[in-house]
Amino acid sequence: MKIKKCGLDDVLDLQKIYRQTFYETFAAQNSEENMRKFLDEAYSGQKLKSELEDNESETFLAVENQKTLGALKINTGSAETESGFENSLEIQRIYVLKEAKGLGIGTAFMNLAEKKAREMGVSFIWLGVWEKNFPAQKFYTGKGFRKFSEHAFVVGDDVQTDFLMKKELS
Repeated sequence: MKIKKCGLDDVLDLQKIYRQTFYETFAAQNSEENMRKFLDEAYSGQKLKSELEDNESETFLAVENQKTLGALKINTGSAETESGFENSLEIQRIYVLKEAKGLGIGTAFMNLAEKKAREMGVSFIWLGVWEKNFPAQKFYTGKGFRKFSEHAFVVGDDVQTDFLMKKELS
């Protein structure tokens, strides 16, 4: 497996991985209408291109045998989805296909995010995780993240709660 930085020429692969993994993970707990609305808005080609052009964001793809298995998006500064966190790095998305779980992709992404954070000299890494996504919470806790707050996350017209978790860097 190779992790590569995502460029504008990768938008279709990125869009596919985001839509597929979000759907696989959350469709059972959300209405089809809310899922469709969220996927169309959050992962439109134009929105993803705009994200890739943002100098305070980086996106990476995990690829094996020319198949994209996962994606990682990290943000700093004004690209972070919550304001007020100084000297931090946000993991906005860490998505791995259901068929690729257990292959170490999530750990590789976490290691990459932490390496980038340390290179930047930030104090902590943070992320949001749905309050009902227990496998992800367990994964993040195992990587040293602890809950410190909450925020709203909207899927279609359904306002849900994400736990905010962070890992302090020494």
